[in-house]
Amino acid sequence: MNQEYMVRKLTGHDLNQLMVIENESFSMPWSRQSYENELKNQWAEYLVCDWGGELAAFGGMWTVYEESHITNLAVAKKYRGRGLGRILMQELEKLARAKRANRILLEVRPSNAPALDMYKKLGYIPISVRREYYEDNREDALVMIKHLI
Repeated sequence: MNQEYMVRKLTGHDLNQLMVIENESFSMPWSRQSYENELKNQWAEYLVCDWGGELAAFGGMWTVYEESHITNLAVAKKYRGRGLGRILMQELEKLARAKRANRILLEVRPSNAPALDMYKKLGYIPISVRREYYEDNREDALVMIKHLI
């Protein structure tokens, strides 16, 4: 991977660009207010992938005691296929380990084949299903876990 990108913490200055990615990536996007609240949340960590001054991707998680939970991960359409999602996941895992989490969980739509493939390659395994988790189409969520110890 070339070094045209930089991974760093999300700031309030990133929210306009983040909302563009959020709205193009999710059928049920979070509000700007939700992200403003996450910036104040002691349990939350959000990283962005900055590509030459443009926000290319972002990801977030909560870490509470020994468990981290991925809240969201999205890559701008024009930057997809470059491995940025994988890079952000690996950086979030490093943060989770630094916070002494011993496992990391996430939910993913079974219909999201690119995300499922990436998570499996990163060592996440399915452990359960949350029935009708997604409100927009009642799709189930596949719960996946990776043990960090």
